[in-house]
Amino acid sequence: MHIDKLYFTLPEILERWSISDSDLIYLAENDRLRLSVRVYRVHIEFGAFEETVDGEPVRIPREQARYSGLLDLHAHDVHQLFRCGEVHLSHFRTPKADHATLRGEVAPVLVLIGDLLLRREERDRFEIQTGFSAAVEQEEERVLIASADYQEVHCNGHRFKLGPIQAEVVRALHEAAGRGESWQNGKVILSGAGSRSLRMADVFKSQANWRSLIRSDGRGGYRLNLD
Repeated sequence: MHIDKLYFTLPEILERWSISDSDLIYLAENDRLRLSVRVYRVHIEFGAFEETVDGEPVRIPREQARYSGLLDLHAHDVHQLFRCGEVHLSHFRTPKADHATLRGEVAPVLVLIGDLLLRREERDRFEIQTGFSAAVEQEEERVLIASADYQEVHCNGHRFKLGPIQAEVVRALHEAAGRGESWQNGKVILSGAGSRSLRMADVFKSQANWRSLIRSDGRGGYRLNLD
């Protein structure tokens, strides 16, 4: 059974990428890969950093909440964690906030190496950005990996840099596949994506290998080429 996970343990990532522990540590402590830890119901202040006239960074609070979920570690904290085996942290970050800081008299979060996780979107970002080919079994190679806006996609051994309308088409087909309704009417999909053309071949003519990404049934139906 396939479980669609939002995050993965480091052993899962090491197996997927077939790299050594030291390679993964290198990526993380040089901030090329963000590692995370899961927390439960901690008081957090989320915000951004802005510079003063003297060039000094200051925290600008945006939101305060009791938070459960993933928080990302700073690179220097990852370095310290792998040196010492554990760290006590009060300052984190997230994809949507430059800083996420524990509030009040809350004790720092104890983080052990075994607690480290990798967000799915961070895994996908790294694979798309680097063109990294995961060492996975053949049946897993047909999984679509896409950036948040779907303008960068990896599928069937091909990387695609898509325009806005192309990206919306792929997004719609991907969401349809997730609902178990893979085959979709091409004209409906193109119209919903804002295309003036109602021919899939015209919309994707700039993508030489687009048929490796999208399959046609020859009768106006289209789906992602995932199986």
